[in-house]
Amino acid sequence: MLAVTTSGAFAAPAQLYGKSVTISWTENRMQTTDRSAAPVSKTAQGRLSVYVSDKGRAFSRVSMAVDRGRRGTGFGQRDAVQGEGSARSVSFSGNSMTVAAPRGDAGAMMIRVTFDSGFSGCSAKVVSGKSSNAAYTRIHSIVTGGTYDFYSVQTSGESCSIQGGNVFGN
Repeated sequence: MLAVTTSGAFAAPAQLYGKSVTISWTENRMQTTDRSAAPVSKTAQGRLSVYVSDKGRAFSRVSMAVDRGRRGTGFGQRDAVQGEGSARSVSFSGNSMTVAAPRGDAGAMMIRVTFDSGFSGCSAKVVSGKSSNAAYTRIHSIVTGGTYDFYSVQTSGESCSIQGGNVFGN
């Protein structure tokens, strides 16, 4: 299942109907791992895909890939239907899209996309953070299924693209 937003207050611009928006970024984290209870540096690649249907509904998927050393690259994704246990939200305002989601027990992630005037190009900024009074945020990994503590997450290298059609196949 994919996350869906149907609120008219946050309706997608008609120029995005039938199109997909893909945002990619890199995360440099200080986190615990299944091999280390002490925080270590890890790099992950993130991707958010959003398809806007011909009815203006936004469906989203978050994917992560993490280098696991000799064990290769681990990959995971999370889809959820908003209102059925998912707190991920996709909203639109003018020429921008904002995706917000909790991340762990004390963190959050926000992705802000700005579209050009013809909605044919875009730029993105990804921010991940934790509560100021929390030493870390405990997350349930979509890659391994394990529980880890993220002490810090720095994002960089954001890219954004728009294409016609449904990136989820269909």
